[in-house]
Amino acid sequence: MMVLITKIRKQSKRILRPIALALIKINISANTITFMGLILSFLYLAIMYFLKDIIIGLILLALSAFMDAIDGEVARLSNKAGSKGSFLDSSLDRIEDINYISGLFSLGFTPLLVGLLIGVSITISYLRAKAESLGIKMEGRGIIERGERIIFLVILLLLYLLSFTVSYYFFLIFLILSIITVIQRFITVYSSLP
Repeated sequence: MMVLITKIRKQSKRILRPIALALIKINISANTITFMGLILSFLYLAIMYFLKDIIIGLILLALSAFMDAIDGEVARLSNKAGSKGSFLDSSLDRIEDINYISGLFSLGFTPLLVGLLIGVSITISYLRAKAESLGIKMEGRGIIERGERIIFLVILLLLYLLSFTVSYYFFLIFLILSIITVIQRFITVYSSLP
């Protein structure tokens, strides 16, 4: 799965670059795109909670995730990548992650398990941030990174359209793989420290 995501990321640059250049030409900053992604994640959550409309929810989720993919490219190509933008992007990504998973509350998934998935997802990101602050590279470590989480959520919602039972089992697999990722990252960081 990680190899597939890495290949997709490399191929996506070919698609993202011209879009990013077009956005730069019309003076849309990376930070504006980051905020647009956040707003779309709140719209997704509202649609899921109030209307339970999976199709519109999936579209908003995809658009929000796309904003997250394109903001960094815009920052790099416009030579405006910096620590403030990186901090803003990373911080708002965590809020988006919470919104994405919270959309499951309204669909009949066990609240305790949804809450646990939110906590585990945030812990995965925290472990990477803490590791990198200690000089330990964590990108690509663990089964479920952010890209995989979004893919899992999209698949989960699509399965929900077909069968709640099937989607529930997929949710449990998603949760278990996320917990394994926390363990993998924890062991990697701890064993790398003197």
